[in-house]
Formats: sequence, structure tokens, C-alpha cells
Amino acid sequence: MNGKRSYWKLLMASAGVGLFVTNCTIKTATDDGTGGNGGAGNASSGTCTPGMRVNGCICLSDNHVSSQLCGSDGLFGACDCAASSTGGTSSTGGTSNTAGTGGTISAGGTTGGYSGSAGYAGSTTAGTGGASACSTGISTADDCVDCLNKACATEWAACAAEDEGHVDPDTGDYCLKNNPMADDGQMDSILNCIAMEQGKPGTTVVKRDVVRACGSSIGADADPMTQFIWAPPLMTAATKNLMNCMADAPGAAMPGAWADSNDPASFAQDPDGGLPTPLPWADCTCAKTSCTTPL
Repeated sequence: MNGKRSYWKLLMASAGVGLFVTNCTIKTATDDGTGGNGGAGNASSGTCTPGMRVNGCICLSDNHVSSQLCGSDGLFGACDCAASSTGGTSSTGGTSNTAGTGGTISAGGTTGGYSGSAGYAGSTTAGTGGASACSTGISTADDCVDCLNKACATEWAACAAEDEGHVDPDTGDYCLKNNPMADDGQMDSILNCIAMEQGKPGTTVVKRDVVRACGSSIGADADPMTQFIWAPPLMTAATKNLMNCMADAPGAAMPGAWADSNDPASFAQDPDGGLPTPLPWADCTCAKTSCTTPL
């Protein structure tokens, strides 16, 4: 496989306080086709919690991101390229989902936080028999990175290619880091900012003005009252394009409409001149299905 191999670190959401604890690092996937039905399976080293399943390995058969299970020996097993995530029937509003055979999942169906190096750590618990109504095949059974790989494949590939060794010439910055020892890329920082909001107790969804704040500040501040410029001048084009793909409604009139306070499809306008109110995320966007739902 000629695609870039990303490193992953597991960060777990700490119940009640929204904090994340580094737990393991998953090594780059190999190209030997081992570890799972035609996929680029890889055995991962490092400390892990037995029974924990972590997304991040890449399958050669169809280039999708799959997962690895931490065994009783404290090591991650091969990439599970035979597994597929099929959730139960999702509710129309997307606020909650009851899985089929297998249990109940919250909106988004994921647990964990964005991992840093181009990965969204966590696991999906879903039933069987679910189907996506979106043309891109995304559903609430996907985690954020799975969703972006499906719905925003071109933008994700461009972001992944822009790393610490291949910086944007206009800003001198980059979208995603490749080496886990490198500074976070812009998308790393933004998704970490969003994940911190997802992990706060009582969160039902991270609203678009908060996501915009995380983007406007390049992950430094989630306060929508102080961070509202979209897109910020120092954001790379690759980061901006991926964020817009994640959040814009399918068929949006212009890229970035999701963050425009004057767009009536994105923000409800106050007839008395007050601040616009963010509207729910559009259907069939990664922002709705996977990237802003509670952890």
C-alpha cells in the first residue's frame, strides 16, 4: 500500500470530568497482508488494557480503517479486517439510537476521544442488521475517522499527506502529524478540542458554534463568544477543506456555510437582532453521525 501510515495513541474519556489518559501507541500497519482477510493487519506494541478495542489499522482489501483488540498478554492483536460495523436503526433526530441484537448505543455509537495522530480512539458497540440511509454509506456506527474516510475520502487523503514533513507553504503549518513525537497538526488539535467538549458530562451534541470556535482557534479555545472567524487566516487549505466536508450539509451552496452565522440553514436568525442560534447538524454529515456526539 502506497498510502501514508499514521500512528495512533489511545486517549480515554474519564467519566465525569472529560479528561483523557494516554494508554497505548499503535505501530504503523505492515504491507504483508497478514492479520485479517486481505487486510494490512498489524500487531501493536505498548501498554494496553485487555479487552479494549482501538480503531486505527488500515486494511489493504479496501483501504478502510479497522480495529485491533488488546489481548490478555497486554499486546494488540492483528487488524480485524473481517469485521464490519453495522448499527441498529437510528432515530430520525439522531439524538439517540437503540441497537439491534447487541445492546444500546448512544448517538454516534462511540466511546473514547480523538487520539491525536490522525486517529479517533474508541470502540463501537452496535447491534446487527442496521443500514445507513446516506449515499456515502456513513452511519452512527462509524467513529469520526471512519466517517471522514468514507464521506470525505479526497479531503482526508489531502490532510493526511500534509504532515510535519510536508508543510503547507503558505502557513508553514500542517494538517495531521505522522510522527507521534511531532507537534499536533491543525486537524489533530481541532478534533482534540471537539473531543474535550464531547467528553463533558451532560453533553448531548457539540453544537456548530462550538465546533467553529475549535476550528477558528486551531484547537486552542472552544468558546463561541470569542472564537467565531471562519476560516481563520492561518488555517491550511487542507484543514479547512476537511472541516467543511465534515460539517457542510450535502449540496451546500458554498463551502463553509455550516459556520456562517448569516446562513438561515445553519443558524436561526433572531428577529429582534439578537445573536443567531446554531441549528442542528444536517443529516448525512460526519458532524451529525460521529464527530460531535457524546463520548
